[in-house]
Amino acid sequence: MSQFLISISTWLHAIATVIFIGHFVLLAGIYIPALSKNGHALSEISKRSRSWMYASLIVFAVTGTHLMLIDSGYLGFMDFGNFWGIVMLLKHILVFAMIGMGFWYNAILRVGPLMSSNNPEQAITRFRNYVNMMAVCGVLILLLTALAQVE
Repeated sequence: MSQFLISISTWLHAIATVIFIGHFVLLAGIYIPALSKNGHALSEISKRSRSWMYASLIVFAVTGTHLMLIDSGYLGFMDFGNFWGIVMLLKHILVFAMIGMGFWYNAILRVGPLMSSNNPEQAITRFRNYVNMMAVCGVLILLLTALAQVE
């Protein structure tokens, strides 16, 4: 049964990765360049993707905790005495930075609704900066995940 749980956790974690990080990479590379003059469309994409983003964060938290606890590199809470522990620390710093940026840009600056206003240029620029930073952090998280697989 534990192999089955590991497989399900890995699969769900991968799906959450595709949804969360893939969303920002596609926004940065395709949607914003193509729709940079259409603030309403970008606002709708932001609004409609929100529930997917929140769901993927919940899946990340649950499956990531499970996968971390069963990994042979896990030495214990706040024990970074091996390469795996250091890589996981860096990865989680980036994850929390992404959550913080999401809160700042979405809850404080409210860039999504501002993009569909009469003068969306400044909001679109802010949104582009936010998405680019999220995409870079996401790609770095994927790199750190790959590095953590090295034994």
